[in-house]
Amino acid sequence: MMIPPEEMPFDAPNRATKPVKVKIEFADESGTKYSFNIEGTSKENISKLLDFAQAVSVKQAQDQPQEPMDTNFARVYTLIQDRFRLGSFNSGDVLEAYREEFKVPTSLSVIATYLSRLTSRNLLTRSKHGPGWIYKLPKLQQPQDVPGGIPP
Repeated sequence: MMIPPEEMPFDAPNRATKPVKVKIEFADESGTKYSFNIEGTSKENISKLLDFAQAVSVKQAQDQPQEPMDTNFARVYTLIQDRFRLGSFNSGDVLEAYREEFKVPTSLSVIATYLSRLTSRNLLTRSKHGPGWIYKLPKLQQPQDVPGGIPP
């Protein structure tokens, strides 16, 4: 648990002349451990360190592992960006385009799974249309807005 800098005991009269020692330890999701020892009376420096610790933990949350470019997931996403960037589509449209583009047999359920994963990662939007789903690339995910296609 992190203590906000404003709650640090710097302003106590008996500590004004004595430096405060602070030790901060945490680990990120990949198991990397961080340990910092600070000795002094500067709220600003401790605040910077706490900002760093928060930035590392937020970065870890944002950097969820993505499939490499040579996976079927990446192929489906790249195919959608190339063929369906301006309009809506359904899983059958993607299945047909996938078979045509890669000359590899696959099933509708496999394509539907990839579309669901893309939607859960906010790389696609979907809306219910009859018994199925209609998908679109969100405005911010148009290929020209995402360097290299698949976001890091």
